[in-house]
Amino acid sequence: MCLSRLKRGAKPVRSALLPFLSCVLLAASLLVLLAYPAFADQADTVRGMYGVPGDDIEKTIKLLRQARVTHVFAQPQLPTITRLKKEGFRVFLTLNAFGGTEAWKQHPDAVPVTAAGEAISAHIGGVCPTHFAWREERLALLASWLRQFGQGGDAGIDGVWLDFARYPGRWESASPEIPDSCYCPRCLQLFQVEKGVEIPEGLATAAAAAWIHGHAEEKWLQWKKEQITSFVRDARAVIDQAQVGRPIKLGVFLVPWTRGERQGAVTIRLAQDAVQIARYVDVVSPMVYHRMVNEPAAWTGGIAAYFQDMTGRPVWPIIQAEKIAAAEFGQAVDAVAAGGAPGVLVYTLPEMQEGMWPVLAEFSARENLLPNPQFKGDSQVSQEDGRTLPAWRQGNGGTARDTAFLLEAGDDRQGGVIGITAGLDRQGAWRATIPGCDPGKAYTFAGDFHREQLELAGYPAIEVWGREYILNTHRVAGRFQRLRVAVECPKDRGEGEGTFAFINTVAGSTFRLRNPELVEEPVRREAERGKADTGFFALGTYGATVDNLSLIKEIGLNSAVLPMDAAAIEACIEHDMHCLLSVPRDAEKLLISLQQVKEKLTKGRFSFYVNDEPEIHSFPRWQARDIATVLADSQPGAATSMAVVRPQNIPDYADAARYFMLDQYPVPYMPMTWLSDAMDQAAGVVGRNRLQSVIQAFGGSEWIASGWPRLPSFAEMDCLAFLSVIHGSRGIYFYTFPSITAGKQGEEDFRRVVGRLGQLLPWLQQENLAGKPAVEMLSANRFDPQGRPAVHCALKEKGDEKMLLCVNTLPTYTKAAVTVPGSGDSLWREVYDQGRAMAVDSSIHLDFLPLEVKVLKESLN
Repeated sequence: MCLSRLKRGAKPVRSALLPFLSCVLLAASLLVLLAYPAFADQADTVRGMYGVPGDDIEKTIKLLRQARVTHVFAQPQLPTITRLKKEGFRVFLTLNAFGGTEAWKQHPDAVPVTAAGEAISAHIGGVCPTHFAWREERLALLASWLRQFGQGGDAGIDGVWLDFARYPGRWESASPEIPDSCYCPRCLQLFQVEKGVEIPEGLATAAAAAWIHGHAEEKWLQWKKEQITSFVRDARAVIDQAQVGRPIKLGVFLVPWTRGERQGAVTIRLAQDAVQIARYVDVVSPMVYHRMVNEPAAWTGGIAAYFQDMTGRPVWPIIQAEKIAAAEFGQAVDAVAAGGAPGVLVYTLPEMQEGMWPVLAEFSARENLLPNPQFKGDSQVSQEDGRTLPAWRQGNGGTARDTAFLLEAGDDRQGGVIGITAGLDRQGAWRATIPGCDPGKAYTFAGDFHREQLELAGYPAIEVWGREYILNTHRVAGRFQRLRVAVECPKDRGEGEGTFAFINTVAGSTFRLRNPELVEEPVRREAERGKADTGFFALGTYGATVDNLSLIKEIGLNSAVLPMDAAAIEACIEHDMHCLLSVPRDAEKLLISLQQVKEKLTKGRFSFYVNDEPEIHSFPRWQARDIATVLADSQPGAATSMAVVRPQNIPDYADAARYFMLDQYPVPYMPMTWLSDAMDQAAGVVGRNRLQSVIQAFGGSEWIASGWPRLPSFAEMDCLAFLSVIHGSRGIYFYTFPSITAGKQGEEDFRRVVGRLGQLLPWLQQENLAGKPAVEMLSANRFDPQGRPAVHCALKEKGDEKMLLCVNTLPTYTKAAVTVPGSGDSLWREVYDQGRAMAVDSSIHLDFLPLEVKVLKESLN
């Protein structure tokens, strides 16, 4: 970018030194990008105050002391900084990047231009982020602050926060004003040069902006974000080159919006990408001024958690003290703590009321119950016995920012980096002492796990308070994967066993763990259970294309998973199918894609497939929620679905989709109940009305290495499909159409299963009645692998009629007596083979073939 800005005779006149300085800073910042760690240090509890004045400093210090304030934001005045540092405060300055109208007088061409070709009003203000002279003046000011106030050893400033690191807009309102900018001649020229785009010549500003949105929207977004991120990167380089002999933090104040809300305005309009920016800063501070933006105080905690999740950096939200009561201020402080933020900042000191000071003093960062030994240079020192062992490096060279444990599988247990205790025990576990817990209370474990190769032989595990958790979501190899586990303090162990263990029992495999965290969770919000949609039941398939959709419809399916593009949408409308459209898994790309097909979507009925097994890829929770927000705003009322193979992780995504599609594929090595057990576990979180199922319809030579050497039979697919209905499925999809229809037998079996389901479609739309029919097994073959009755049943009702669905989950013959409450001596007719079964004292005796499905309808005559 530096060289490109010297091309084509860029208009701004600059000194000979300024381009050279910009290039030097950019080159240095590239080195910073390569060396900067993936995770910053977690600080101790931070209580910060913004707007600390230089006058009446002694009174101010007394107030700050009473509130246990640790960090202060002051004016760039040496006497004030020196006095505050003498009292032990961490002192920070704020650098305005692109806000206000200060630059307009000296640089008239710094006024941003809107998409309508008009200059930004002074009411909104702001500086065009591509203005070379202003950028370099800002960086020069930062460098001068470091020379003046950063060279005093422990008496110097501790950091600088960037403000207005974004494009213009007034967001601090319930009705924000965020113009689409900047389209000044300089921006249009740089965009074309740096992104290789050619805007047609002769277009007026408004026409050029419209052309960009119609032909180069994604490149324009990327380019705008680069203008902001590059400034942050250059600021990082200035700080790192200052050589003040101690760390100087770089922080940033962020607009407290998620990427999914307000049509993605925080990145698309303001170009403030927290993920990109976080690569170069030590701390992020979303400006959670809840009253200004008409949000409840509890909102501050959700935003804090969102940015912590998004950036991987410590989050010190800045809350407002302005125009709110002390009690409401306390609610905001508590919410930030519950959101997991290690620090809180307050805007601003002059607005603090008497009752707010003690509330601030009580703020405390959420405690990590796990010991967390730190690397020291290229080695790790055990805090227990002082031994030094080589550190395993990952990305940042084994600095103090990269906490890790190395556990080697095998009998000798040698060569492992150890932690606080004496090392590995004979069971392959690293153990540490942790505090006891309150029985029944909820906790969360999180950590970064690494494996070189993905072996199917097993997974690492953790043990917390005497209970073991297999980490079977560890499905990424070659890099660290962030895993989360919901942990409950055992109710039957008093205060709990005070031990944590990281366990490796997989011979020949090495697992690594860093950044372990065990924290108490606030009271978890109950997931929305939802009402059953009795107007539609999906019978669909994966593997659909525009070309095979007609065959899919002819077989009897009413839905299919297809990409969200114009051709697929038109094909679904043509065949009158309620398709499940797979969307981009990025909020910004989704917004752009929706604009391209928005009109077409209004002509049919569609659902949206938002993710595929996100838990085993550690797909970011914040990103999943952003996608859900975009779809809810753009397609109100439309259903969204997400496939999940590990139901224990559904709580992480409970508000990111309406339906969770359980996709356990048991043929030929696992019991049929693998699917139903997963559905039962998922129902405990989101209820049965939010469940769908994916039925195995693949296998064979191409799948042997993955563990599926053959196709499922008709009986197996039929069993799985109806078993899922019995356990609450509100839609069935088969995986996958090309595989099951590749051969004659597979297609015949598939058609038969679909036909049987289609015959019952009006009944499938009905919700299962509460309470399952009682089942008494009458034969020797009676139990599933977990010792439960092998036959599963459910009852449905439509008008005055009732239907009983039962499935034998065993691959052998069995018998059962099924009791239907209130049926008396009713006569029941088998739907598929036209047989009959008499209910005697409400009990129906049924003989089952292996994996057989029986559907009985109560006869009214």
